[in-house]
Amino acid sequence: MRAWEGTLEGLASARARGRGGGRPAKLTQHQLDQAQRMYDAGEDTVAEIAETFHVARSTLYKQLAAHKDGRDCALVVYRNTRPGKVDADTNRRYGETGASEKVQLEADRKWFPIAPARRPRLKAIVYVVNGVVARVRAVDSDPDAWSTDDRGYADVPVTKPLTELQIARRLPTLGLTLGDPRPHVKGKIREYLPL
Repeated sequence: MRAWEGTLEGLASARARGRGGGRPAKLTQHQLDQAQRMYDAGEDTVAEIAETFHVARSTLYKQLAAHKDGRDCALVVYRNTRPGKVDADTNRRYGETGASEKVQLEADRKWFPIAPARRPRLKAIVYVVNGVVARVRAVDSDPDAWSTDDRGYADVPVTKPLTELQIARRLPTLGLTLGDPRPHVKGKIREYLPL
């Protein structure tokens, strides 16, 4: 056996036990969300954002998805089926509810940190549950249909779940279909995919 084969077997074994290996992420998911909002707002350059978070510009370019190139995008949201969090003040559920479509729709559309500049380009939200694409909802790009809370988080106007045919017609470059595996990366709760 060659030395590198043992290394590959060790890495595979570690992944099977739920350990990722490799260098730790330079930015937390919260920092990535904040950097993405700063980038989308267009008030700061990538160099200024990088300086704010004490990382290299190249790190941000790798992390900021669906850059300002005029492309449409989809938001991928990673979840699991553990009992969802419930807001004590509003009784609103977060994540997977296991309840009716009406309750799940409410949990699926509120509240996401989506910058106003990105909203017209956001065409869909893809919900990945336990590593599998569970549903895709189209997003209404009409600016009047969006509302925002005091934190700047958006109440996204989404449709009922799209069928396979609707996904193929409305989002031909998405590259994901219902039931596709999409493994969750530890620490990542959402990401943008360019369409």
